[in-house]
Amino acid sequence: MSSSFAARILRILAAVVCKYPKAFLLPQIFLFFASVFYTIQNLEFHTDRNALVDADEPYHRNYLDYKANFDREDDIIAVVESGDAEKNRQFVERLGARLNAEPELFSGVFYKGDLEKLGRKALFFPKEDSVIQEMSEQIRQARPMLEAFQRVNSLESLLNEVNRQFRTAEPEDAALVDALPALQRILSQADAALSRQGAPPSPDTETLFNPDPQALQKKYLTFAAGKIYLLAARPAAPERKKEAVARLRELTEAVQVEVPGINVGVTGETVLALDEMRQSQTDSLAASCVSLALVTLIFSFCYQETGRPIKATLCLIIGLGYTMGYTTLLVGRLNILTIAFLPMLIGLAIDFGIHLITRYEEELRRGACAETAIQKSLIHTGQGIFTGCLTTAGAFCAMALTEFQGVQEMGWITGGGLILTLIPMMTVLPVLLLRGRQNALDQQISPPQIPKNRRAAVEQIWLRRPKQTLAVGLLLTGIALAQLPKIRFDYNLLNMQAENLPAVQYEKKLIQEADKSVIFALVIADSLEQAKTLEPEIRRLPSVADVDSVTRFLSAPQARRLETIRHLQQESAKIQFAAPASKPVHLDELSQALTFFQCYLSLAAQAVEETVASSNPPSRQQLQKIAANVAVSKAETFRALEATAGRLQRNMRLLPPQQASQQLAAFQNALFNDLRQTFGALANQDASAPPTADDLPSNLRKRFIGKSGQHLLQVYPKENLWERVHQKTFVQDLRNLAARLKNPPIVTGTPVQLLEYTSLLKRSYEETALYALAVIAVLALLHFRSWLVVLLALLPVALGSLWLLGLMGIFNIPFNPANIMTLPLVIGIGVTNGIHILNRYREEQRPELLSKSTGKAVLVSGLTTMAGFGSLLLAHHHGIQSLGLVMTVGVFACMTAGLAILPCLLQLLSSFQTANH
Repeated sequence: MSSSFAARILRILAAVVCKYPKAFLLPQIFLFFASVFYTIQNLEFHTDRNALVDADEPYHRNYLDYKANFDREDDIIAVVESGDAEKNRQFVERLGARLNAEPELFSGVFYKGDLEKLGRKALFFPKEDSVIQEMSEQIRQARPMLEAFQRVNSLESLLNEVNRQFRTAEPEDAALVDALPALQRILSQADAALSRQGAPPSPDTETLFNPDPQALQKKYLTFAAGKIYLLAARPAAPERKKEAVARLRELTEAVQVEVPGINVGVTGETVLALDEMRQSQTDSLAASCVSLALVTLIFSFCYQETGRPIKATLCLIIGLGYTMGYTTLLVGRLNILTIAFLPMLIGLAIDFGIHLITRYEEELRRGACAETAIQKSLIHTGQGIFTGCLTTAGAFCAMALTEFQGVQEMGWITGGGLILTLIPMMTVLPVLLLRGRQNALDQQISPPQIPKNRRAAVEQIWLRRPKQTLAVGLLLTGIALAQLPKIRFDYNLLNMQAENLPAVQYEKKLIQEADKSVIFALVIADSLEQAKTLEPEIRRLPSVADVDSVTRFLSAPQARRLETIRHLQQESAKIQFAAPASKPVHLDELSQALTFFQCYLSLAAQAVEETVASSNPPSRQQLQKIAANVAVSKAETFRALEATAGRLQRNMRLLPPQQASQQLAAFQNALFNDLRQTFGALANQDASAPPTADDLPSNLRKRFIGKSGQHLLQVYPKENLWERVHQKTFVQDLRNLAARLKNPPIVTGTPVQLLEYTSLLKRSYEETALYALAVIAVLALLHFRSWLVVLLALLPVALGSLWLLGLMGIFNIPFNPANIMTLPLVIGIGVTNGIHILNRYREEQRPELLSKSTGKAVLVSGLTTMAGFGSLLLAHHHGIQSLGLVMTVGVFACMTAGLAILPCLLQLLSSFQTANH
């Protein structure tokens, strides 16, 4: 499109706008409200990073196939942290019960290995035979205690039975000594049940009779030696992710009230994505408001008036409304990349109004009437505005040429938005400018009365010394070039998140504390046989810490394990428990039983102390008794249990009787029901044959065996997978192993997605920068018809970009998946300055710019663009914040090069041409 053709079109537009102002004003107001209404009704926000990638990408297609085949959603994880392992256990037990009660929202709830949930083949699942043998031995040793439990169905009857045994046995009796840890645990938790709201959990039967203090930590999902417990769950349906996370947070807060003295949080990939989007929405909305206010204030301050800046802002808002409607219609959603487009557009699109108003004001002060001023502004400055808009939009639309879907959407939204915001700026704004008192005031100022502005004086500082100015520019460029080796790219997506988000804090804590990563790769084998072959080979890889699969569950066990399971099943079947008492707990009777219990404990402690303190030389038989019993069960053990019983008795009296009775009844029901269910599950174990896939619990089967029969192996890394170097090594090791096999398995999962996502994103923006440069060069060539002028127009971009990179190197500011967007943006914005400057130079053949409307407009538009992007510095999201920082510095660098270096170069070229002629 030639400049003459553009001039004719703009001349027609100016005439029509002046003649039919209402035809441009009223329809656009209606269209604005229609666009906003349509956006509110239909625009969605997508949190899934996987939706940003084209489904045709091979690695992404593998991941989508995996999710469809295994019907998997990412886990959401509740984390509880404290120095008290029992409090942590109480929390996950209570929370787990609540989540299991809401199957419409949560599935796959997991926080411990439960016999009842693992089914009739549960005893085949432990990795080592020793686990089953220990369980069998514990039941044998606890047989006297279990027999006591068979005769009771309440706390009161249990204590009475223990008191009976104290009356008929010696304090050194092994059965009593072995029962003490279980009694201590039961009474401690009964006491805790009085002080905590909500339904208390059972003390956990499987570990009740296990003297090993680490037994609980082995059964539950724990880290950091029991200081951290985890609970994992999945949303029941993909569309209910947001609701499930919100509900989990509500429930964790409710349970935290019941179990005070702990720190709790919710994390996981799903939670991080939702929190990131919510934080980005908040940051972008705040940045948009701040940006709109700042550009209006800067505009008003620089022009010493409010009317025209407000009119330009209103036209900008109309254009933003169009853009929202266009975005909803074209794409239908915003993602983590496109969420920040509004403050960016505000800073860019206000430039159209600035340049138009500046030229309009200049023409009025030269004596033109309002209509003539509008026509000259649209025809002369309008060409630069139009070309500048197209070049910047072209830089954005060049993103659509990349392979990354999220980048493509960013290009279409922002590029199209720039063109849409141009429409009201070139139509509605002229209509509004024709009205107003300021027109008459400007017309009264004749050129001789216009005061000599300070900008012209400042500009002469470098225009009088063009060679020195260019030398300074070359020096700065040299310094910047020396910093280029320091430029790096931070691939860690976790570093982009807001540090104050609990999900981020707990994710980092798990990375530091966990002995097993919560992020893992997935290797998909075609069959069980291939999975069995792959697992040991994967374990041998240097970057692999562990592998989870169902291969060991489906392997033929040793004959010894089969025999142990049969024996355990037979012994458990002999143990029958009565149903828990249905009547309320009688506090007086329980208190009486506790009193007798404390007396027996005190007497037992005295007897042990006297035996140990005896001065008479003990006989061989006494020595054997002391070695076997007394040395193991010191007097302190009896005293500690006596203190616990006393504390329970006192706390019973402190509460209202009905409340104490209800809380203790709930606890005893949980205890005795757990006993019945656990031993019922043991008695129902099937040892007739090894388990098959159909014998696996539903959650386990769905997690590891796909609908097509494929088998999944979860591969855990040794190092932090958020770090690029570990991520790359880990994925490459797995891919190399797969490539060596005749029938290679599929390697996918979060590590692969992270690696490919960030690589593709970086490569896409680098390609976009080259595409943008090519598109801009073509558009500038169409406008100027001269390669020399095109090169001059690109000079501010080249210098500004180099200076920006130099500053990033000096201050160690890395590129990341958010701020790398600046590569095409700086090119588009920087070349716009060059186009406006060269347009005015071509019109008047003079390099002085700041004293004229063009220079003023370039300066003010640069400041408003910096304000638009600078508003992103207020964001808590580090990615958005870094985008604002880098773009603000980049715009300033390009503006400086455009207003100082380019005019000096034009002056030298002009002097050279004059000398040759």
